Amino acid sequence: MRNQRTGISRRTVVQAIGSVPLLAAAAGCQRALNQSDVIVIGAGLSGLNAALTLESAGLSVTVLEGRDRVGGRVQSLRNIPGSPEVGGTAFSPGYARLVDAADKYGVELLDITPVIPYFFDRQVILKDQIITKEEWPESEHNPFPEQFRKIPPYAYFNILMGAINPLKTADAWIKPENAHLDISLHDWLLQMGQSEETIQLAYNTNPTHAVTAKDISALMSMNAGFFGSMQRTLVANNPIKAHTAKNGNMSIPEGMANGLKTEVRFNTRVTGIRSNGGGVEVHCEDGTVHRASRVISSMPISTLRNVKIDPVLTGDQELAVRTLEYQQINQLHLVAKKPYWEEDGMNPNMFTDSLAGMVLSEHKGETPEDITSITLWLRGERAVWADSVPEEEAISAVVADLERLRPAAKGQLEVMGYKSWWHDPFALGDWEVYKPGEISAFASAISPPHGRIHFAGVHTALTNRGMEGAMESGERAALEVLALS
Repeated sequence: MRNQRTGISRRTVVQAIGSVPLLAAAAGCQRALNQSDVIVIGAGLSGLNAALTLESAGLSVTVLEGRDRVGGRVQSLRNIPGSPEVGGTAFSPGYARLVDAADKYGVELLDITPVIPYFFDRQVILKDQIITKEEWPESEHNPFPEQFRKIPPYAYFNILMGAINPLKTADAWIKPENAHLDISLHDWLLQMGQSEETIQLAYNTNPTHAVTAKDISALMSMNAGFFGSMQRTLVANNPIKAHTAKNGNMSIPEGMANGLKTEVRFNTRVTGIRSNGGGVEVHCEDGTVHRASRVISSMPISTLRNVKIDPVLTGDQELAVRTLEYQQINQLHLVAKKPYWEEDGMNPNMFTDSLAGMVLSEHKGETPEDITSITLWLRGERAVWADSVPEEEAISAVVADLERLRPAAKGQLEVMGYKSWWHDPFALGDWEVYKPGEISAFASAISPPHGRIHFAGVHTALTNRGMEGAMESGERAALEVLALS
């Protein structure tokens, strides 16, 4: 793998997506008379980008982080060969803010384009039946329309969304004229001529978001689909299609944190935010109180709702914080003692309708062919079940199911890591999931400031998703503060 830069600038990205204009930073900002000018809650990508932007304008910043590390939901498992990710798995060169940050703070990026073909090649196992690529078009388990029967089940939904997605701009998902699309993904797919059987296999078996297609707004899926299409367009003429950071993507927030003028205050869990006409007080679980002129919270809504805010949130913003739910998703990371896939002659990657879920090999070795570990993704109903039982029981059952499907793997799997974002006290879920009707009800009400409290985090991003959305949101919140300072 080689380290190359992309040649894609932030200007290119902004022009491509028609980004919502950001507030211009105010010149000559005056320092507040408080302990610091601004408190940033959370040392993930959004919080760190906000803090760095504020410091570059001359403001003093205190960054509070409840965990003992930076990165938030960007986390690399460095105890496993190749440092696989449990959040923020990879990114395209179109993630301009993220790529710029890596460059600025000395983080080496790896070109993982050569491993992409391995990711999109998977063994299909349905109803315990192994189905080859050649058998799939005529398989009794294939419910797809005649012209699409050659498409594998793990690729069908993304291909379909790319073909029929009605959204044409990055912020179209929150436009009032598209509110009629704020129905369940299930109902919209039925309107588009898809059968119940197709929806069950192509989406519900290993859902990208929510538990089933009935639990997510079609607008959210359309927004995710448009963002993916936009990224593919941005890199269409670029030989590099995807990056990871050397030693794991957590290296990027670590580099950003090292660029701060003051150290992040770890293990500092926020319990209350109180603001008035003169400033803001942030109260923490350890009894400390931090004061500033303004505060930026990059906490996910799932944890923000447990923080006492004074004065209280009102209207649609309060409704959003009280009701917006987060994704349940689990990962089991394994290392094979020997390459069992060579013994049984099957692809190590699997798309299954059994407990093992989606099985993906990690290619993070010296050559693209090298398999360094195996990741099992538990989504939808599997994740709900796994989060309802003790961790040891979930791990044992999932490993047993993989060994049942692949007898050659029996006794060859070493458990190296397990992650439930639902049980992470600083996340309480992986990412926000808008149910039908919720985007038109309160999506645009989440990000506006509440007095001296400003909000960042990927859930407040309007035109980007994932790690780039987090970076966008931190920049926007910082520029809001600068414009008012």
